[in-house]
Amino acid sequence: MTIAGIAYTAAVVVATVFALAGVAKLRDPEGTATAFDAMGLPRPRTMALFVPLAELAVVALLLIVPSAGGVGALVTLAFFTVFLAGRLRAGMHTPCACFGSSRRDPLSWVAVARNVGLAVLAAAALGTDRPIRPTPPDLVVVLAPVALSVGALHLARRRGAPPAAPASGPGAPTR
Repeated sequence: MTIAGIAYTAAVVVATVFALAGVAKLRDPEGTATAFDAMGLPRPRTMALFVPLAELAVVALLLIVPSAGGVGALVTLAFFTVFLAGRLRAGMHTPCACFGSSRRDPLSWVAVARNVGLAVLAAAALGTDRPIRPTPPDLVVVLAPVALSVGALHLARRRGAPPAAPASGPGAPTR
């Protein structure tokens, strides 16, 4: 087990999340702009292009120069987290475009908690300045807590989700 291996594994996890988010936003720029507008972002159409490109730039840095990518991820996550927390404090629960059109969960403190967890991983990425092949223990040290955190966030999101609307239309159960 090595610090550099743990750091690079953390960088790859953060890069994966940023890549999924950036690509999802780019696949549906209109939906992303609509969601950004609903959240009160200025120039939502411009931001719908800028945000995913910035996320993908962070991905490249995380994979090539993990310590620089870690700084970029920390700055980006700080911005996202402060923005989300401000909207939540203002009582806004509009769907978040955090992962483009692939996720339309309403804003919640779960998103803030997710960002804090990603920031911890981004900070860990500062532990190496180059890509390195992680050892199996390096992978376990990072991926086991990540898997537990993902499960906990999923449960928290489900517990906070509004009840499903009753089914209607042909084939819907009747009372």
